Amino acid sequence: MILNSSVDRPWSQYFCCMISGNREFVRKHPVATKRAMRALLKAVDVCVTAPERAARIVADRGYPYDYSLQAMREIPYAKWRNYDPEDAVRFYALRLRDAGMIKSSPNKILADGADWRFWNELKRELKA
Repeated sequence: MILNSSVDRPWSQYFCCMISGNREFVRKHPVATKRAMRALLKAVDVCVTAPERAARIVADRGYPYDYSLQAMREIPYAKWRNYDPEDAVRFYALRLRDAGMIKSSPNKILADGADWRFWNELKRELKA
C-alpha cells in the first residue's frame, strides 16, 4: 500500500467521500433531500456502532462478509461529525487544480455549488 487515506496525513483529516445533489432537485424537494441525507448518516452510525450487523447487510447483497467487516472496522466512519466539509472541498479542489483537472478556484466552487444548511441541521439533530 502506498497511501492509506484513512490514516495518512493530510488525507486522513478530510472526508474521502461526500454526498452531492442536483441543485434543481434539492430546491424542489428539500424534505426528500434531507431525509436521504439523514438515512445515509444514520447508516454511517450503524457502521460504527454495529459493524457486524452492517457487514452482514453488505454480505447479504453478495459481498464477502470478512472483507465487509474489515472495511466496517477500518474506515473511520465515526469521524464524520468532526470533519469540516468545506475544508474537504477546498483541500481536494486544490489538489485537482494543481493536477490541471479543474480550472476553478476552491472559493469559486464553494460559492457556486455548496450549501451546508441540511448538513448543519442534521449534524445538530444527530448529535450523539
